[in-house]
Amino acid sequence: MLGMPITMIRRAGLLANVHSIRGWASLLLCVLVPAVALADGDDVRDRLAPNRSPDDSTIQRLLELHHAHTERVRLVLLPTSVTDRKGRIVRGLDRDDFTVFEDHVPQEIRVFSTEAREPVSIAFLLDVSGSMRQMEKIWHAKEAIRHFIDGLQPADQFALICFADDQVAWVTEFTRDRERFLRRLQVQDGYGQTALHDAVAAVPGLVDAQIQGRKAIVLITDGIDNFSRLSLNQAIELARRVHVPIFTIGFLAVPESRLPKGATIANLEIMRTVSQETGGRVFAVHDPDDLKEAVNALGNELRFQYLIGYYPTRKRDDGQFHAIRLETHKRRHRVRTRSGYYATP
Repeated sequence: MLGMPITMIRRAGLLANVHSIRGWASLLLCVLVPAVALADGDDVRDRLAPNRSPDDSTIQRLLELHHAHTERVRLVLLPTSVTDRKGRIVRGLDRDDFTVFEDHVPQEIRVFSTEAREPVSIAFLLDVSGSMRQMEKIWHAKEAIRHFIDGLQPADQFALICFADDQVAWVTEFTRDRERFLRRLQVQDGYGQTALHDAVAAVPGLVDAQIQGRKAIVLITDGIDNFSRLSLNQAIELARRVHVPIFTIGFLAVPESRLPKGATIANLEIMRTVSQETGGRVFAVHDPDDLKEAVNALGNELRFQYLIGYYPTRKRDDGQFHAIRLETHKRRHRVRTRSGYYATP
């Protein structure tokens, strides 16, 4: 964990590894997470005869060739969800249905596939601050997680991470043991204040360090931040450096439909920004009876995604953030993917 100090604490009869969010935030401000770098396979290939061992000069030449192409060509991968105006998943699209832009410049799609059967690893990031005790929000959140777990496939993994005050804790690391997971979920209770921004900055890196393959964070919160050291913009910048989408189930005090025209809810805008910038989606809930519907929609979206990849036309990695826009040829489609990436040398 990059030398991060670990404190052991005991709450609700459980022993959990707890990392200071503020410590993580300070560390992450200094760490650049590179994008996936892959050499173009057309030029880097094994030129050796079958069953022949390579000599040192051949190995060195292949390494130099690979390094040169890695420096020049970086594959950008975009896990992508497409829904219609009613929020239903759109299937059956192909490569020609998509157009991708980087910094407003069209890019050629070189990788395209659909991901419907590959297992997914989901980290539930649960707000256990004191505000979640109001109106039994934490109880409803735990019920939503139980329902979500019931709909997962046998090969899927799930983890529970809780945050309150200045700490983020692994309650269970990634597992397929449903009973053990639910036992630990059951005893979680609300306490302290909410450092939502700091948690958003820290957790994607924690998840990415543990899991290869498809992964996502499901954040369940009321979005009321009153304890973060980082601003929302700082948190988003750090979360975008790690390519883990954050899907949010957010509790609202009043439904959006009752707001005056043009009015917004501050905590909903925070949750929406977090999800949109990382390639996820927000599900706003006022009536707890709507939770199952939100969980079902979220599960369907995680289950079916398109994977789109391209090699940027820019000439070098400059360390800057590069904005991505991905769209289909039909205006009624809503396309969700990450908003961009940092081209870290």
